[in-house]
Amino acid sequence: MIQKSILLIALAMSPVASIAEGEDPHWEYKGEHGPDHWGELAEHFNTCSEGKNQSPVNLVADMSAELPELIFNYEKGGSLKEIDTGHAIQEGVNPGNYIHLLDKRFELKQFHFHSPSEHTVDGSYFPMEVHFVNRNEKGDFVVVGLMFAEGEHNEIMDQLPSFRAKRGEAPSEEPVDFNKLVGGRGDYFLYNGSLTTPPCTEGVQWIIMKQPIIASPEQIQHYHDLLGFDNNRPLQPHNSRIILE
Repeated sequence: MIQKSILLIALAMSPVASIAEGEDPHWEYKGEHGPDHWGELAEHFNTCSEGKNQSPVNLVADMSAELPELIFNYEKGGSLKEIDTGHAIQEGVNPGNYIHLLDKRFELKQFHFHSPSEHTVDGSYFPMEVHFVNRNEKGDFVVVGLMFAEGEHNEIMDQLPSFRAKRGEAPSEEPVDFNKLVGGRGDYFLYNGSLTTPPCTEGVQWIIMKQPIIASPEQIQHYHDLLGFDNNRPLQPHNSRIILE
């Protein structure tokens, strides 16, 4: 009963803070507009400095639990719309992609890359991390994170727009099956956190898959070179949160 109660608390969706309308102030990953100063840049960025459930964190499980099955339905690939936001390389996706968690449906809005990783596992960084940002009709976020480990060349990554452009090829007219990037993975860490960029909105359920995506060092370096700088927020305090596995 204790374990079940803790699981339900961890999965309870906290109210997501409203995001102020209008243009956000300029922010960066270093210097006077860097993470140490995000909370000072605008009133609606206050959570970045005052929040108690901030992300990313070092992942060391506090307790084992029978976590619910995470079902990926990322099968409406289509032609991805890749943009450099100035903060990350982001892939826009077609509607109709979603995950199921505890019988709730969360629509995939986009996925983007951080290099090096934002989260650590037992204190160790990975060369890259991808975040699949999912949201339901109530505005609740579930972000699924996957680490990258260096190894063999990843053919699915080669389908993404910037890799085709690197080879001098036009964007693919065939659907990009990015479902294969996340498929076949079951074990994960679960915790309650925030968006890792301003306004650092809290009430985000984080799922970090334990099995990394394997890609070649050249593929991983490609995304870092496209952006031109490290785009990982420093680790945040755990405070009173529980990390489940």
